[in-house]
This record gives sequence, structure tokens and C-alpha cells, in this order.
Amino acid sequence: MKRLHYGWVIAGLAAVIFSFYSMRFNTFGVLLIPLTEEFGWDRGALSWAPSIASMFAAILSLFVARLADKYGPRYFVTAAGLLVGVGFLLMSRVSELWQVFFAWGITMGAAQAMIYIPVISAMPRWFAVRQSTAIGISVVGFGIGAVIWPPVTQVLIDTISWQNTCLYLGITDTVIILTLAQFLKRDPAEMGLLPYGAASAPAGKPSPAANNGLSLKEAMKNPRFWLLGGMFLGFFSCLNVMYVHIVAHARDIGVSPIFAASAVSVIGGFSIIGRLSIGPVSDKTGLRLAMCLSMAFAVTALSLLLWSPGEWSFYLFAALFGLAYGTFVPMEAAAPAQMFGNRSLGTIMATLGLFTNLGIMVAPPVAGAIFDATGEYKIAFVLCLGLSLMALGLGFVLYRLKDAPKSHNIS
Repeated sequence: MKRLHYGWVIAGLAAVIFSFYSMRFNTFGVLLIPLTEEFGWDRGALSWAPSIASMFAAILSLFVARLADKYGPRYFVTAAGLLVGVGFLLMSRVSELWQVFFAWGITMGAAQAMIYIPVISAMPRWFAVRQSTAIGISVVGFGIGAVIWPPVTQVLIDTISWQNTCLYLGITDTVIILTLAQFLKRDPAEMGLLPYGAASAPAGKPSPAANNGLSLKEAMKNPRFWLLGGMFLGFFSCLNVMYVHIVAHARDIGVSPIFAASAVSVIGGFSIIGRLSIGPVSDKTGLRLAMCLSMAFAVTALSLLLWSPGEWSFYLFAALFGLAYGTFVPMEAAAPAQMFGNRSLGTIMATLGLFTNLGIMVAPPVAGAIFDATGEYKIAFVLCLGLSLMALGLGFVLYRLKDAPKSHNIS
């Protein structure tokens, strides 16, 4: 019987870790209304909490990524498990807005920096082939978490209060993440293995492909770097407006709390389909064309949200946006790995993450401020549609860009 390559174990561990860590993303939108109702805070002001987290994560990731390239993900994911638990614990005791900014912004932001890039940047080192499939399996955890945590959080809030909900979520996160982190490895050489699908090489030594590619400085001279950054800025701005505000929007238009929370679950559920299918699809169409397909889903979904009001179209929007989310996120790591190689992948991803986190930082509070000023989200959703069209346009430019010489190890 052929032994399962440990690379697939790493992908599975990453999926479970991300499914629990994703409660940090998937619960804030559910907590938004209880917090504003209890303390009288504006949605725009409160929406700065995840934005601060993204800003802090972006800055810290630049330092963490260099260390993760050298030491691997285990130590950082262990620290992240502790930090996310502390963040939820602090959230259960907040009474002032600045305390939310510290608990959710600084503490959760530090956890974000120490968990995502260290894990994802390690994945291409484990796979000489089927990288997109492996990354798709690992990030499917975010989709699973999006299905589970919003309705669970809403039920817990209705049953035991939002304060106790934060406490229990934090304990659960810490126990699971700390345990699983201990089984993560930096690369196959630590176990005397080759990357999955690699040609033979001396046992115990890294595959030559592990260190191929461009440095950060070299990557930044390549137009693909800036086109990817623009796509990340456009899409992730829209994504985080949805995750922070879509539950509140659903409740504003009369959807019951539990069904409003399930909108995030629908996005998450369909994102699982996208994550599992994008590997085979991108293998056939090419990664750049697959990225354009993702953005086309996002444009269609946001158009439905704006111009087809009604419950059926609301859930159709959630399904299509989930497909966009699920197909695009695996390529956040697969595209830099394919275009720039593995040599400085973590550092390159962290720098591209500045574009991602700029969108995450600015877009949700702007959407909240628009709601506070107008009493609805329509203008915010129009801006999201514009950003998704921008990302689609940049994707077509990237698709049509001629390949660089093979010696540069990019495509």
C-alpha cells in the first residue's frame, strides 16, 4: 500500500487550523449589531476594529515572513493560537471602543500575521506538482469556518450572551490551534522527503526547486507583481465589506438574525466548492485565466446584490460571491509561487499582502460610514462593484502579458 505523502497531511492540518482560526473573520459581522445596540457605537467607528487588525497584520507580516521562510510555520502558529484566544477573552470584557480596537485590532492582528503567511508560504515547498490543488485544500478551512461559525455564534449569542460567546470561542480556538500546530513542518527535508511529485534527489536535502525564483527586489521590478497587488486590493476590499456588513445589511432589509448570519455560511459553503475545483480548473485553463473567472463571478454577484433586491437574489449573490472567494483565495499563494518561485515566497506574499490589507483596512469602515450617513449600504456596494471591475480589468492585462524568459523562473 502506497504511503500518504506528508505534504497532504500538511494540507489537511492547514485546513483544520484555518477552519478554527477563521472564526476571527466570520464572527465580527454577527457581533456588530449586539455591540452597537449595547454600547451605542456607530457601525463605521466599530468597523475600524478589523481594519486595525489588517493594518497591524500587514506591518508585522513583513518581519514574520522572513523568519517563517527560514524556520517554518510551527512556532508562529503556536503563538497565533495563544493570541487569538487572548483576543476573544479580551472581547468578552470590553466596555469602551478603544478596548475593541486593542482586543480585535492589535491582538487578533498579531495572530493573523503569525498564522496565514507562515502556513501558506510553506505549502509550495511540499509540492512540485498540484500546488494549486494542495493550497485549495488548505484554504478550504476558511470556507468550512464560514459555514459553521456565523450561525453557531448567533445561536450562542441568543442563548448565553455575546460576552460568554466570545469567551467560549476563544477557548476552543486556542486548544485546537495549539495542538495541531505541533505537527507542522517547514519543508520535506525535515522528514528526509522530497516534495510531492519531485524527481529524485539526495535524501535529507532540499529539492533544488525549493530555492528557485526571484528575490523580493527582483519581483518588484516585474509588472506581474503590481498587477497582482492591484487585483488583491480590489477583490479583498469587496470581500471584507461583505464579511463585516452583509449580516447587518440582511437584518436591515428584514431578514431574521439566524438567516442573516447564514448569508456568510452560504458564501463560505460555495467557497468550498470553489476552493476544491480551482486546482483542476487552473491546471486546464492556466492560473491567470482562472483568476479572471473568479473576478467575473464577483462582478456578477455584486450586480445581483445591487439591482435584484429580494431574498432569492440575495442568496444567489451569496452563492456566486462564495464561488469568487473560493476560487480566488488559493491563487493568492499559487500565483506568486508560480510567477516568482519559492526562494522568497513568504516575503513576497507579505509584501503583496500590503495591497490586500490596505483594502481590508479602508473598505469596511468606509462602508460603515456610508451607512451611518445615508442609512443604507447602496453607495458602498456600488463602490465594491467598481473595485471588482478594476480587479477583473487588471486580471485581463495580466492574462495577456507575455511570458518572461524561462531563466527567470516565472510564468
